[in-house]
Amino acid sequence: MMKHLFNGIALAFQFFSVVPVRKELPLEKKDVTAMYASLPVLGALLGGASLFIVFILRDYSEASPLLAAFLVVLFLAAATGGLHLDGLADVGDAYFSYQDRERRLEIMGDPRIGAFGTMVLLFAVLGKIIVAAELIYELPLVLLLLIPALSRTGLLLLFSTTKSAKNNGLGAFFRNRADGKWLMLAACLYLLISAGILIYWPGLMPAAGILLSFLLVLWFYRKWCLRQFGGVTGDLFGAYIEGAELLLWTVLLFFI
Repeated sequence: MMKHLFNGIALAFQFFSVVPVRKELPLEKKDVTAMYASLPVLGALLGGASLFIVFILRDYSEASPLLAAFLVVLFLAAATGGLHLDGLADVGDAYFSYQDRERRLEIMGDPRIGAFGTMVLLFAVLGKIIVAAELIYELPLVLLLLIPALSRTGLLLLFSTTKSAKNNGLGAFFRNRADGKWLMLAACLYLLISAGILIYWPGLMPAAGILLSFLLVLWFYRKWCLRQFGGVTGDLFGAYIEGAELLLWTVLLFFI
């Protein structure tokens, strides 16, 4: 069991971060399940590094909140190799092409970025920087850990409850090898931990508002994926993480 857990953590770093893991790891069902179950932990580690950046800038420099927000967004993009932003751009190109479902899936598979993808990417990154700048020196620092961890918890729920839009591709490969029931259990555990953190720091009502917004958007996004693409792909997962993080920053504006 521990072996599969360690393999899953290493796979999470290998596939979803720029941390070099120069080792050929097994991709058996238990390993892939552990990899996805480890994603919120990876998110919390990325959030911890963001916390350190904000702590240094806030307490030991005269840096503005805008600069701190820019550096945090830049760090998260660099630490993931731009993987999720790439997915967001591909989804933007596919959706705003207004083509049929099959053609949209083909467009998402094109490595080139088009005008619509560029615009979606630009607005998402600028939006995240601007919203984060309004909050970043006001937030309890522990919430900087929570935001990327909670977005990846939503990914577990999306991944384990939604069929693949394609029969090929990395997303479909992992979807067929992961145990959805275990991932649902892991997601529920992470949600309980997140709820406890939110209740302790912002308070009961803000926690309820944040989690309700988070779950509602997850539900609508899942429906949207099924309607527009017939399921989910790796690009749609990446777009979800970027969108969920922007959502969480925005909702926090109303409670902090």
